[in-house]
Amino acid sequence: MDEAEDAFELRALQPDDSFTSMRAGHERFTPLKLFARKNAKKYEAENLARTYVVHDRVHKRSAAYVTLVCSEVTSGPELVREDGLHFPYDTYPAVKIARLLVDDRYRGQGLGVHLVNFAQGIAKAEICPAIGCRFVVVDSKAESIKFYERCGFTLVDTGENRARLEPVMYLDLHKAQ
Repeated sequence: MDEAEDAFELRALQPDDSFTSMRAGHERFTPLKLFARKNAKKYEAENLARTYVVHDRVHKRSAAYVTLVCSEVTSGPELVREDGLHFPYDTYPAVKIARLLVDDRYRGQGLGVHLVNFAQGIAKAEICPAIGCRFVVVDSKAESIKFYERCGFTLVDTGENRARLEPVMYLDLHKAQ
């Protein structure tokens, strides 16, 4: 989002936002488009999720979106290796990127990275100071693992997780920029 940044607006989901013209690209991303069309506004109204939209002002359409929810990640030695940390629970609090989709026509323009950074920023600036939260997590589609790794996420390193169709990845907010 460099020179064309003025063409885009990142905003909270609005009642008149439409996702019907979004192009999911790979068929495995179709459920992300369907969620946006059928459930995003319902989940918003029921306080089950918050969706943020990158709106293309020029073409007057949704170019990308991210949906965030509260979550948790199972603790393990690979998550927190700090000496002296005592957290007596089996899970750590997290913000989850529940859905993220960039319209096929906008891929390669940095919108996905921008949305991941936005999610991380909300976690660090709004959630951590208010209630405590250590991680951002995502159930990544296999096609998106490399993207999330470039964004600083790490695959939860267990055989069970690696075998999942959508393995869990995490970003430690204490170590993230």
